[in-house]
Amino acid sequence: MHASRTAPRTEGDWFWLPVPRPHAAIRLLCFPHAGGDATAFTSLGRLLPEEIELWGVRMPARGGRARDPYPESFGALVHAVGEAALPHLDRPYAVLGQSIGGLVGYEVARKLSARLAPTACVVIGFAPPHTWRETPGSGGDADVRDLVDFMLRNDARAGAVINHPALREMVRRVLLADMGLVRSYRDPGTGPLDCPLQAILGADDEAVTAGEMEEWKRCSTGGHRLDVLPAGHLVLQSGETAARQVAAIVRDLLLPSLYQ
Repeated sequence: MHASRTAPRTEGDWFWLPVPRPHAAIRLLCFPHAGGDATAFTSLGRLLPEEIELWGVRMPARGGRARDPYPESFGALVHAVGEAALPHLDRPYAVLGQSIGGLVGYEVARKLSARLAPTACVVIGFAPPHTWRETPGSGGDADVRDLVDFMLRNDARAGAVINHPALREMVRRVLLADMGLVRSYRDPGTGPLDCPLQAILGADDEAVTAGEMEEWKRCSTGGHRLDVLPAGHLVLQSGETAARQVAAIVRDLLLPSLYQ
């Protein structure tokens, strides 16, 4: 059964809970795509079962944190989110990230593993670093223009924001900052995760190949699986059916661990 609608709430500066479930057995930390925010996971939070409480990561310099400074580097972002999550490791947790958020989530999971290993890691539509021929975002403004065009084709809500005259420049700055974060990525060398790693790819994704997503198997010693769904790059923004399929994958991945 799914929870009746309850009011979303924030937890500190970094987390937003679209459907608070204080008695949930496991927390799912979710990391948004470039230019995205925690609200990208609203539908997923409502579709998950009672046992799973979704915690969306609230990125700075946008939304409710528009005045908060942006992290100086990818490592600084991982450190900040990890420190914010540490007090909430009183129960099992998993991570899920979409696009660039997949890499952020993976690295936060590696950091938190020193205290408590995640139950699982889910990466949607982003290639692991060891497959990169060039660093994403290395093209600067040109890459941002390409990303804006891509979002206009793939995310109707983002397209509406991008086309709003008062918001267009803010979106450009946020995207440029997000892509700059990836340019500053350095492998911390802490070893692979020791948990199941679930990769998800949209069949119509123009940015990532199935072969690249299969390479996530090298990033965990706990097993790997790839599911290809009828969706675009931003799977969770590809319609209700795609969101339900992701929710089912997450449910089937996480719930059995609670009864082992």
